[in-house]
Order: sequence, then C-alpha cells, then structure tokens
Amino acid sequence: MKKTLILALTLTISLLLTACGGAMNDLTSDAESLGNSVISGAESAVDQVTDGAESAVKNDEKKSMNLMAGITANDAKDAALRHAGLDESQVSDIDIDLDRDNGTLIYEVDFNSGNTEYDYDINAETGEVISADKSKD
Repeated sequence: MKKTLILALTLTISLLLTACGGAMNDLTSDAESLGNSVISGAESAVDQVTDGAESAVKNDEKKSMNLMAGITANDAKDAALRHAGLDESQVSDIDIDLDRDNGTLIYEVDFNSGNTEYDYDINAETGEVISADKSKD
C-alpha cells in the first residue's frame, strides 16, 4: 500500500516536472531517486521488524524447551563423559545444544579427546544416552 502510494506520488511529481520543460529534468531525477530511497528504506525497516520477530520466537522456543528439560546441559555433558569413560580435564571443544528430535527433547553433546571426536544425543528429560558415536580426526 505504501509502495503504491509512493510510486503514484513519484509519478505525479515526475509528470508535473516534465510538463515544466527540460530544465526540470534534474528535479524529476531527484524526485525519482528520493522515491526509490523511501521505498528502499521502508523495505529495510520491514526486514528489520521481521528479523526481530523471528528472533523473539526462537528465543521463546528455547526458553520453553529449557523449562521442559528434566536435566541441565551440565547433567547431559556429565552423562556423555561417563559413557565415554573420560573426565572433563581430558576433553576439549565441548559443545552442548538443546534440540528436538522426532518429538523427543535431546541434548546434543560433542567434544574432542586427543584425535577422537565424540558425538552424543542425551535424552533431556531422563539423562539417558540415546546415541553415541566417536570418530578419529
């Protein structure tokens, strides 16, 4: 709606300026540039609002998932380390993400020990190891 109004206004200004003669061509160009700048600015503002809303929804979803989890991220890390037979001093690059897999809330726990990479899925409600994988780098 705003875009149409701006375009109609720009067109009207362009026609009026064109009717005033060749000396007005510079003003027409300026008016068109201004109209395009306004449209571009409006589109940018809409994009920012949309991005902000999507971010807020994702944050709310994360908070909701955290409330539903029966264990903490630290508990999930401890379960993975116990299963691997390692303690925290033996590992590096620990990454823990809360996610949903086939309707089940899980912690994805990844870490390295030496040249071995470990990947675990831990049930976020019970702390049970759902899957474990290790591979050499």
